Amino acid sequence: MPMHTSTDVPSHPTQPQPLDDADPVPALRLRIAAARVLREHLVWEALRVLPALANVRETHDAFARFRQLMEQDDLDSAVLLLAASAAPPRALLDQALVDGIWTCRLTTETAPRCRRIHAAHHPDRPASLLAALVASDDINA
Repeated sequence: MPMHTSTDVPSHPTQPQPLDDADPVPALRLRIAAARVLREHLVWEALRVLPALANVRETHDAFARFRQLMEQDDLDSAVLLLAASAAPPRALLDQALVDGIWTCRLTTETAPRCRRIHAAHHPDRPASLLAALVASDDINA
């Protein structure tokens, strides 16, 4: 069952969680955790609601490349591009598959010599990437 190391996740959600306009980032995190595999609309939703990605649409080259990757259904690369385009940028530290569960760790350097690590676990590789990106931007995580 998908779960994030930085937050509680329902063990058996019965249906996708609706996004809460007052607090969309935790709601998105729960929707990713409940998904069997990452769907394109969740990546677009992350671009819409994550504060760290607010300027990606204004960066012509990054947004054009993102759209191209989404059209090619390359969700892994699209999420990694979003992570690199975030403010501050996130970088993939490592990703591993153990017993059918992907673990993804992203890093954020907020100041010189100050690095935060954000981890997420999910059976689907692209979902683990997006979950770690969302966890890195969730002030409640």
